[in-house]
Amino acid sequence: MDDVIVRIVAAVVSALVFCIMTWKLAGAMQQSGYKNGVFLRWLKRKDNLYFNRLWVLALCLALAPTVTSLCFAFLGRRVALSVSAIVFFGLLLVFYRADRKYALKVPTARTGRLSRLFAVYLLFVACVAYFLIAFLWMLARWNGSELYALIAYVPFAVMPTLLPVLLCAANVTTGVFENAKNRKFVKRAGQVLDETQILRVGVVGSYGKTSVKNILKTLLSEKYSVVETPASYNTPIGVAKTVFSSEFENKQVFIVEMGARKAGDIAELCDLVKPDYAVFTGVCEQHIATFGNLENVWTEKSEIVKRTAKSVVCGASLREYLQKDMPTAVGNKALIADGDMARDVCLEATKTAFTLCVGGEEVAVETALLGSVAVENIVLAAALASEMGLTAAEIGRGISKLQPIPHRLQLLKNGGVYILDDGYNGNPRGAEEAILALGRFDGRKCVVTPGLVECGVLEEQINDRLGEQLAKAGFDKVILVGDTLVGAVKSGFERNGGDMQTLTTAKTLQAVQELLTEWLTEGDAVLFLNDLPDVY
Repeated sequence: MDDVIVRIVAAVVSALVFCIMTWKLAGAMQQSGYKNGVFLRWLKRKDNLYFNRLWVLALCLALAPTVTSLCFAFLGRRVALSVSAIVFFGLLLVFYRADRKYALKVPTARTGRLSRLFAVYLLFVACVAYFLIAFLWMLARWNGSELYALIAYVPFAVMPTLLPVLLCAANVTTGVFENAKNRKFVKRAGQVLDETQILRVGVVGSYGKTSVKNILKTLLSEKYSVVETPASYNTPIGVAKTVFSSEFENKQVFIVEMGARKAGDIAELCDLVKPDYAVFTGVCEQHIATFGNLENVWTEKSEIVKRTAKSVVCGASLREYLQKDMPTAVGNKALIADGDMARDVCLEATKTAFTLCVGGEEVAVETALLGSVAVENIVLAAALASEMGLTAAEIGRGISKLQPIPHRLQLLKNGGVYILDDGYNGNPRGAEEAILALGRFDGRKCVVTPGLVECGVLEEQINDRLGEQLAKAGFDKVILVGDTLVGAVKSGFERNGGDMQTLTTAKTLQAVQELLTEWLTEGDAVLFLNDLPDVY
């Protein structure tokens, strides 16, 4: 009985240490959207050494405690094994402290789902640890050799390499409960929405959704009380969380950002929200990895036109798609916000000014938002605001209150250096506009980018084109970060005559920071274009 208790305690303690030591794995699973496939691709990525470090740890756990146990054998088996256990857990502590130096770029959010996943993960690890310890103990008893007993637990060192598999197993197990719980939660949110008189506005597109959503909220707030899905909440769960938040109470307008990674996503969101109005920004190669081609992207996102009750304001780039597939909708439900709505556009490094033509009136506006994409986004939002009853004067006042949206071509200034933070920009159209925005500064210019992702079979082609754009821009420094897509960007840069002396590669953002600290001086400008999450 005493031996059983000792094995249970050993299993629980080792499981606790293993799970705390690999907290980063849970964070990577969270960034992967709790999808095992995405998580395993991150783990197997050739520049990701995490799994290699687990193997090195396993090797150290096999050798060091064994040598220690043999060295202390003269004191008896129990003492020798106890001392080797101290070495075993000491190595785990060393690994934990060393691994903390390589923190995830996206902090792990301690959500209820992550806590439940971690609890099941801990349970699985403890169970496997117990059965492995018990099996090795039985082998030692069966063998009967004192020398064998001192090294019997060497196979237990394999545990660190099993942890990713056990986390995936825990994710599958909790996923059954989580998916059912989420469906119930979303259904209740739909019932709440059906019982309210709130005006619902959907924002759809391959790019610009969050920007348009924030702009639209500012404009509509001149006339209505408005709530929007926060940050980049663009899934049914994000909608449901907003509906049950205190911010939703007593609001007149609900703006919902609608994301789509696979066929049926927009239809599902529309069935939940039942939008009265919508903005459809446009389509590009973003998410081709899951949709296959641009036509499929259009087919999916155009569901918003079919499922919106009143008006859908569409970007000018959608005119050809609409006239081809939905000619009766154009001018009836689908309203195209074209370039005629913005005249005398003046794009400067630190501000944007133009004359807005809306509702048969003109109003001169100025904003801290940068670039021609900002003008297009404002025009889209202004067109819908006009449809919803705002006057040109009200819209103009709203535009004057617009503030840069964090990580979306956000201009910052630090120590005399201009920083364009476009970290959340992951689409080709936005990347092109960000490069043009950087070009408007007078001092030396630098771009930091890891490339663009989720472009499927076009990923290499798109990143080659990004390299071409950087070559033609002729910036003073280009820093490519990481390893995932750097090759394609570098190839496009070199092939199009880019100055290779200005191009540098760096493995991590920490290395980039060290490079920039040495290079940047007052008056310089640096663009951070698309800060990839850890799982890419």
